[in-house]
Amino acid sequence: MSVLVSPSFPCLPSLLLALLLKLTGTSGEEFQVNQPESSVSAKPGDVITLGCSIPALFPAGPVLWFKVTGLEQKLIYRFNGSQFPRVSPVVNPMANQTDYSTHISDVSPKDAGTYYCVKLRIGHPDMEYISGPGTHVSVSGATNDMFKVQQAEILQTVTTGETLTLSCSVPDSFPNGPILWFKGTGPNRELIYSFKGGLFPRVTQIGNAAKAGNADFSIRISEISLADAGTYFCVTFKEGKPDIEYQSGRGTQVVVTGTSNNFAPDTSDRHLLTARGTKLRKSLL
Repeated sequence: MSVLVSPSFPCLPSLLLALLLKLTGTSGEEFQVNQPESSVSAKPGDVITLGCSIPALFPAGPVLWFKVTGLEQKLIYRFNGSQFPRVSPVVNPMANQTDYSTHISDVSPKDAGTYYCVKLRIGHPDMEYISGPGTHVSVSGATNDMFKVQQAEILQTVTTGETLTLSCSVPDSFPNGPILWFKGTGPNRELIYSFKGGLFPRVTQIGNAAKAGNADFSIRISEISLADAGTYFCVTFKEGKPDIEYQSGRGTQVVVTGTSNNFAPDTSDRHLLTARGTKLRKSLL
């Protein structure tokens, strides 16, 4: 399996790649990115080693590590002296031009995914030359739910005049982009709140959206009315021009009930009120 292509590192056309290999006398079989482990298992807090070796030096270009989760590709490490928290080379690549293995420390469930060691060819921009087969990392405690927008409540019942809380948590492994709350689905859905800013009467955020690594995007809606009944969705977007919808929560259905002030008397009560009104009118005559 080849790594997904980043817009910054497009693949070389296969014909051009074959021509380069032919001109240098290097066959596709000879030039390989070797990842010896097809899978690695870990527990939270462990240090894992991702093995990678590239015997040939040609073509000139950097070596990078990517993590792929679903459709999302994330740069994990680049051998150019840049700092990547928790990730470090096993050996100094300047002293050993064949070993590009890395350590990842303090592993957590969010580190689960498939990691690719990728050789790039220098260009404008650098282009992907060849990728290793990938190493799948599994971490105990990691579940599919860790890669989803979570809305804890499926159904909420609230009385008019009360305050409604809608919870939403977003994995910090998601791509950068805005978080929005909508009522309803489709092209006519109603924007309820945007964490990018704006004027949203009656709606306030609970989590600190400015905090690094924030995962809490819950909101409160005050002074609930019957018109607020419906299904609310917490939706993540991937940053772009324009932003692209990435993933939505499953939705929280909100049922609104009236207060005692809206109580309509039954038939017997209406008769009683009518009788009292008749008696009052007679006493005034």
